[in-house]
Amino acid sequence: MRIGPLRARTVQRIAVVLAITLVSAAMGGLTANLFDAGSVADRIVTSALAGTCLSLLEITLQGPGAALLWRLPMLAALALRVALYLAIFLGLLWLTIEDRRIELALTGGNLVMLASLSLAFNAVFVLRRLLGPGTLAALLIGRYHRPRPEQRIVLFMDLIGSTQLAERLGDLAFHRFVNRVLFDITDPVLEAGGEIYRYVGDEVIVTWPIARGLRDAACLTCVLAIAARLEQRAPDYQRQFGATPRLRSALHAGHLIIGEMGDFKREIVMLGDTMNTTARIEDACRSFGQDIIASAEVIHALTLPAGITAESLGVVELRGKAAALELFAVHRPEARTC
Repeated sequence: MRIGPLRARTVQRIAVVLAITLVSAAMGGLTANLFDAGSVADRIVTSALAGTCLSLLEITLQGPGAALLWRLPMLAALALRVALYLAIFLGLLWLTIEDRRIELALTGGNLVMLASLSLAFNAVFVLRRLLGPGTLAALLIGRYHRPRPEQRIVLFMDLIGSTQLAERLGDLAFHRFVNRVLFDITDPVLEAGGEIYRYVGDEVIVTWPIARGLRDAACLTCVLAIAARLEQRAPDYQRQFGATPRLRSALHAGHLIIGEMGDFKREIVMLGDTMNTTARIEDACRSFGQDIIASAEVIHALTLPAGITAESLGVVELRGKAAALELFAVHRPEARTC
């Protein structure tokens, strides 16, 4: 039987388990003599067990516990994470030290080391959450320190009827509404291998390296999964806000220049005609009354998922663009229009 590829979220969780377990095992071997905890081999095994426990904790914090954790201010969330890590370190230390000589092992220096390890682990995870996994790694290794060209698929998503909704809900409730939408779309984006590039008010920009975005029509599957997720959770939105979110989505593919930009506030910026064109395609969603429009560059390069159709809208002149572009309206079964 052929087993399909692992979902991006699953791969991410496996990577977390492996990384934390290996780092913990290495640290256990290097610090075995500090805790009077038997042989180096014993300490490595115990530390690997600690890494597995920390991995399970991290998966929980990034999965079911994420919404609760990130309601806290960043400093409070970081402090809670450090306390949980430290509790696991101390618990396993207590179980493995010979004759329970915990008071001999937990000197001031060792406590500081354990607290520092807990802080270091969690600082990485907090930064990763704030910047995005791809952005943090790219900044650390300097991948885009010098601007470089890439072929990418770009997805713009915009909340339909946001102006009227903001007037009706008020600014504070509208902020909660948009934030809830952003939380709900994150998993479908990650599962499709997408990278959340930027939030612009109630608009979200997602990108894929072109090969990854076309594989199994991941970019289009992402849009459809987000629509399905929001429809599934519509009763909750209706109960809390008296409104159901819907997004208009524009897909395009092409050439971008990606590089670090800024001094005091450093970020990775994507520039190029592809970004501008995708924004114009999003405007076309309003003009044509469609929820999802993709350019011919995307539609002709992928295989449509079962049950999904693409209706040609013809060669369209886009605002501010010299060259016209063939566009396609993508329809789901029983799909609605704007």
